[in-house]
Amino acid sequence: MSPRSEELLGGARDRLGAARAAIASGFPSAAASSAYYSMLYAARAALSEEDRNAKTHSGTWGLFQEAFVATRRFPEELFADARRTQRLREAADYDAVEVSREEAEQIVALADRFLAAVVAAIDR
Repeated sequence: MSPRSEELLGGARDRLGAARAAIASGFPSAAASSAYYSMLYAARAALSEEDRNAKTHSGTWGLFQEAFVATRRFPEELFADARRTQRLREAADYDAVEVSREEAEQIVALADRFLAAVVAAIDR
């Protein structure tokens, strides 16, 4: 694995840890945001292994879909679930929408599965 991919995966793991800590501390909106970024960084790590890069969130997701989902190297449903979290993260971060603890726990669990699937896709 390339050094850049390792760096991005490290960032994904850090944000997943921050998401778990935020839930434990009673900050579910922060947990949802950190979990979303964990998935975004994981997607960027996978793209880095393909020598692909995007500057925006939507660009990252589009390239990831093209390189990994459309080629069946990554589960489509898991990708779709991860994409849906972007709207909730934006609402929480920019509009102060409250995320419930249950929602945050689901997003953190999703991020955990997403990260594991990215690692599996990269290691193939």
